[in-house]
Amino acid sequence: AQYPSASGLGITAGPQASFWHSAAAIYRPVPGAVAGLYVPIGIGNRWEIQPELLLSMDGTARDIPDGPQRILRTFHAALPVNLKLFLGRTFNLQAGAWGGYLLHARMDGNEATSTISTLDMGVCAGIGIGTGSGVDLTLRYCNGLANTLKDDHALLPSSRMLVATVGKRLVQFRNTRSHGH
Repeated sequence: AQYPSASGLGITAGPQASFWHSAAAIYRPVPGAVAGLYVPIGIGNRWEIQPELLLSMDGTARDIPDGPQRILRTFHAALPVNLKLFLGRTFNLQAGAWGGYLLHARMDGNEATSTISTLDMGVCAGIGIGTGSGVDLTLRYCNGLANTLKDDHALLPSSRMLVATVGKRLVQFRNTRSHGH
């Protein structure tokens, strides 16, 4: 059976909830957003590889004993690359890796870029729907693998994100994709 184009160039955006995870401290999620470009490339019967270039507003919150909640907001340039397996005409499973470069950070309204690790990386898994009209819906969970704090040897936090996006393929590279059954 023939299916809509798999390869193209599109824009994507959506909300996300991000937080840090540490065995030594409790962090809380904060709302954020992500937006950017994606390039789904058909690589086989039921497969796509999808690199993305995103701007991500994320961060975390932490309750301080006998004090107010501290909120960290970060702004990253992120490069996720996911492999997508289509289980039918539209539904797909996704898994991959991502890397992020810190552009800016603020803690409670004050500059905090110098305390946050410049590079972040991790793995993602999720589900998606790709329609024949070029609309892509995605829900992903990303698990960081790197320490997010510079010069930290006690808390060792890593980032976590739940991301929902809506994408639209603006340019189609091929006319058809075939999914064998």
